[in-house]
Amino acid sequence: MKKKMLVILAHPDDESFGIGGSIAKYAAEDVDVHIAIATDGAAGSVAEGHEAAREELAAVRAVELEKAVKILGGTLHNLGYRDSGMQGDIANEHEDAFINADEFQAIGRVVKLIREVQPHVVVTHDETGGYFHPDHIQCWKITTPAFHAAGDEFQFAGCGEPWMPDRLFYTVRPKKWIKIFTTIMRLTGKNPKAMGRNKDIDMTILGREEDDIHVRVDYKQYWDVKRLASAEHASQGGGTSFFRFLPQVLQRRWFGIDHFQQAHPAVPPGFKDIDLFPF
Repeated sequence: MKKKMLVILAHPDDESFGIGGSIAKYAAEDVDVHIAIATDGAAGSVAEGHEAAREELAAVRAVELEKAVKILGGTLHNLGYRDSGMQGDIANEHEDAFINADEFQAIGRVVKLIREVQPHVVVTHDETGGYFHPDHIQCWKITTPAFHAAGDEFQFAGCGEPWMPDRLFYTVRPKKWIKIFTTIMRLTGKNPKAMGRNKDIDMTILGREEDDIHVRVDYKQYWDVKRLASAEHASQGGGTSFFRFLPQVLQRRWFGIDHFQQAHPAVPPGFKDIDLFPF
C-alpha cells in the first residue's frame, strides 16, 4: 500500500516556510502527500515591494500557494476559512475568521478530509502554534480531535467511511535552537521580544524541550526544493531566512532538519526516530 501523509496547516506559506523540506522529501520518496490549508491568508502583512497585493491579498496568496505546493510535490486542499490575524488583530473579530468557526463543524470538515484522503500519517501545528498565532492554535484544536474521531463509526456518520491514521504529529521547534537565535539577535542589536514584520512575536517564550521532540527528519537533500517553493510566496517575503548572511551551504548543513512531536500513539520517555512513518 502506498504511504499517505496529510499535513493540515493554518496559512498559505506555512507549508513551505515551515516543514516544506520534509514535505518535499516524502513526496520525492513516492509518498502521496496531501496539504490542507485552513485559511486564505488575507490578514497577513505584505513584504516590501508588494504593497499593491494588499487589496486582493487572498487571491494573490492562493496563486502563490498553488505554485508552491506543485513544487513541493503535494496535492492541495483548502478548508475555506478566513485568516484571523495575530492576537489582538482587528481580523480576530470577523465572523468568518477561522478562530470564530463553529468548532464541531470545523472538526467534521477535517474528519471528512481524513476519511477521503485515508492518510497513514497526519501532521499539524502544536498547541502553541509555534509562535502563538491564533490560527495555528486553532488548527491544533480541531485536527487533534478530528484525528481520533475519523476512525470512530459513531462520530460524524455523514462524513464518509471511518479511517484511523497510524500516527499524529505536531511540528515543533527546539528550545535550544531558539536560545541560539535569541543570543545572536541580541548580539546584532535586534530585540528577540519584538520579532516579525509587525514586531509582535516574542522569541524568548518559544520552543519545546528535548523530551518533546520525538522525530527529526533530515531534508538537506531537498533544501533547494524548499527554497524554490518558499520563493513563490513573494508577497510574504519569499521565506527569507534570518540567517541569510550565511552561505547556503552552511544554512543547509545546520538547519536542514525538521522537528516533530509524536502525539499519537504515545511514546515512552526518550523515544527518538528519524521517520514519520511506522512502516
